[in-house]
Amino acid sequence: MRWDFYGRQDKLAELRHIIEATRWFFARVQGRRRIGKTELLKQLARADNELEARLVYMQVPDSDERDVVHAFRRALLECEPSWIRELAPSVADFASMADAIGKLCGGNVIVVLDEFQYFVRGTLYAFNSFLQAEVDKLRGTTTGGIFVLGSIQTEMQALLNDKAAPLYGRATHHFDLDHWDFEDLLQVFEAQDIGDPRCWLTLWSVFEGVPKFYRDAYDFDCLQLGADELGRQLIHRLFLKGSSPLRDEAENWFLREIQGRNVSILTFLADNNGCYAGDMAAALTRTGNSAELGSYLTNLVTRYRMVEKRLPVFSNAKSRNARYYLTDNFLQACLAVATPAVHAARIRPIERTLDRAVERLSTHEGFAFEKLVRSLHVECSRKGKGDFELGSIELGYWNKPRDAADSIEIDVVALNEPDKRVRFGSCKRSAKAHSPQALARFRQHVDAFLKSNEGKRLAGWPVEMVLFSPSFEADQRKELEAIGFACKDLQSFAKLFGK
Repeated sequence: MRWDFYGRQDKLAELRHIIEATRWFFARVQGRRRIGKTELLKQLARADNELEARLVYMQVPDSDERDVVHAFRRALLECEPSWIRELAPSVADFASMADAIGKLCGGNVIVVLDEFQYFVRGTLYAFNSFLQAEVDKLRGTTTGGIFVLGSIQTEMQALLNDKAAPLYGRATHHFDLDHWDFEDLLQVFEAQDIGDPRCWLTLWSVFEGVPKFYRDAYDFDCLQLGADELGRQLIHRLFLKGSSPLRDEAENWFLREIQGRNVSILTFLADNNGCYAGDMAAALTRTGNSAELGSYLTNLVTRYRMVEKRLPVFSNAKSRNARYYLTDNFLQACLAVATPAVHAARIRPIERTLDRAVERLSTHEGFAFEKLVRSLHVECSRKGKGDFELGSIELGYWNKPRDAADSIEIDVVALNEPDKRVRFGSCKRSAKAHSPQALARFRQHVDAFLKSNEGKRLAGWPVEMVLFSPSFEADQRKELEAIGFACKDLQSFAKLFGK
């Protein structure tokens, strides 16, 4: 089976509409690394030979003016039209580079500046003023256009949305490229004949919806493996072997931009998913004062979006019950599973290293499955599919009582305010984990929540008790439904999308 271009058809249509319109444009395409920004434009060009001939693509190096100008000249020399190549000798600095971009747009050429966020650097920032001058000349014309691609949101914001920035207010279009959603992934699974929901979970828990990583798994013959071998071979082939494409990906993708205490926080969260600020303070500061970590956490949550702050249902932003998680499945999988395996493999037999890594991956999949269930509720509600119209989906409910016996922990709380319905969910990576003891605890925690001050807000609302696992056997489903629990697995969600 060959690899194809999956999903993104709506974005392709939007980009095609911009290019076909008789108006010059300056479009921002934003999304994290490996999410498919460049591939999206490549697919656009492949479908139109005429467009491919008038496209100039440049990847901006994280360097100085000389290297950037050299990279732009080289991009010009790669183009087929001779008049574009003839511009190269005149490009000697940022001023002449911007002038060349203006001439290209005037000749109905589309210029793509990839990794545009590097122009926020002090050594490169002057280019923005030169580009502004050309953009102001081009506005209102009818030919050509500029795409700027960037992977760090705060830096793209600083370049294009900050009122003090030279290019403020110049962008004509904005595109945010996110992960593949589950419906897109089902297209991949169907095309690659991946039918086992356990495989779906393993792949999603490591790669989430990042297209490039699924392509890596395809290239290294991982997608046709069964559920019992998939996790082990993903770690071995993609992270541990000499030719492994993802061995240094976390370092190059996430950690290159940060250092020091920020890295310590990420590493601690990888091993202590869902911890409180106090837990981090006790482990990472000499005083145990969480205020010392405040600025670092804020930076990781708001600027880099590497950490997610989650609150229990009906809590405000200042609640001390906030928990912290790594936002990205891949970063979590790298720090908690793959990186320890890479280090261990230097001195231990590979099979023993993989045994331990698979155990850690199982734990990681448990957290990832809860996240997947919540995201599936959101996606189904957004697309008008499913049997539960979502007013809001909370991240569950938990408390911090002085007496551990009074603790309450509920994985999912989904609210349908218009119909006054509430769905409580319990997520287990294995359906067998929904044991009689686990079901009793689930009921107990829901009852305790409904009696709490927060839960009293839902008085009189119909209550749904739903169990989630990657897959349920028919007999088990029948037994659980007979005692009042609805059962939903990944196949149930797939059917909602017509798969």
